[in-house]
Parts: sequence; structure tokens; C-alpha cells
Amino acid sequence: MGRFLVALALMLGFAVLSPPLAHAAEATRWQVTPCAAGSKALWLPRVDKFGTDISCTTDEARAAAVKAAVDSGSPTRMMNVAIAFAQQISDKSLTAESTCVLGAKGAIGEALGTCVAA
Repeated sequence: MGRFLVALALMLGFAVLSPPLAHAAEATRWQVTPCAAGSKALWLPRVDKFGTDISCTTDEARAAAVKAAVDSGSPTRMMNVAIAFAQQISDKSLTAESTCVLGAKGAIGEALGTCVAA
């Protein structure tokens, strides 16, 4: 658990101290794709490299992926968990009308969103 907290602290440090990489464009919109019944858009930690992915899945499947990452003891995988949780929290403010960065992915409510030109 201590390693997870270290990974979380590092991730938050990068998020606070890093300049924004891109700016939202005004002529954009979210293309929303609903998830199948019983699933919702959730950010998941990657297994084999740094980063996260978003897909339609269940809370149980996400919990299993998070547990596997934490149990692995891999700092990279634990960092991916922290990033996935941060992305999920950040996406709570997104709506289909929110401006975005072309090509970005997000959880729009319980649906998958992809940023496209308006």
C-alpha cells in the first residue's frame, strides 16, 4: 500500500507542476457512444506499459484490474492506477457540449466520448 501512495503522490506532483500539453479548441464537440447495458465508460490501468485506456466495462472488472496492478508491486502499474482514478474523477465534469482537444477520449456520463471537430 505504501508504494501505491508513493505512486499517487508522484502522479499528483506531475499533474500540479506540469504545464498543460494542449488547449481545448472552441470548434469541437464530444461524439458520444453509449455503452452496452450493465457497463459504463471506465478508465483502466495498462498492464504492459505506462498509461491508461478507456473502455466500456463493469465496476467489478475494473476493480479486478486495479487489484491486479496493486498486487503486482510494479511502480509503473500502480502509477497507472492512480492516473486512471484521476482521469475518472476529472471526467465527471465533462458533458457532450464541453470543449475538448481533438482526438481526446473521455467518460461522458456512463458513455464513451471522443473529441471531434464541430
